[in-house]
Amino acid sequence: MLSNEQEQLLQQSQAGFDAYYDALGASLVNFVERLGIQPAHEVLTNAAEYLPYIDAAMRTIVIRDESWQWVKTMLGYFIGEYFVQGHAGCWYVETRAESPHFCRYMVGGFEHGLPPDAAIDPEALALAFLGQSVPRELATLVADAQARLS
Repeated sequence: MLSNEQEQLLQQSQAGFDAYYDALGASLVNFVERLGIQPAHEVLTNAAEYLPYIDAAMRTIVIRDESWQWVKTMLGYFIGEYFVQGHAGCWYVETRAESPHFCRYMVGGFEHGLPPDAAIDPEALALAFLGQSVPRELATLVADAQARLS
């Protein structure tokens, strides 16, 4: 049973999830376009094919201002979609209070190639990526995350 505070936090997360998920498609396409990768819209159906290009584009970028939050969200969208598309998963809000990811936007429910109970926190992975010193490798981070899930 959730405490009142946990229940309120969960309600806020679930309410915010709709806006987060609704923005995913257009925002991700815009991000890919800004990186100069075309055709940008195909990232929504073929994220795995875009990994090498986004990896190369992000490898040496140094973010020195408040845009890191936006970049973290966009990379989170990409990482999440990479796993959703590659393993027939879905986006969701973690509702289990005992989870270290309680109220986080997660990707899981995988039907192919990963355990059905496996899950990732795409924004946490994006933050870990951005916290690395340059040159950093998104492809390595994604491969390591996949290995931990298997």
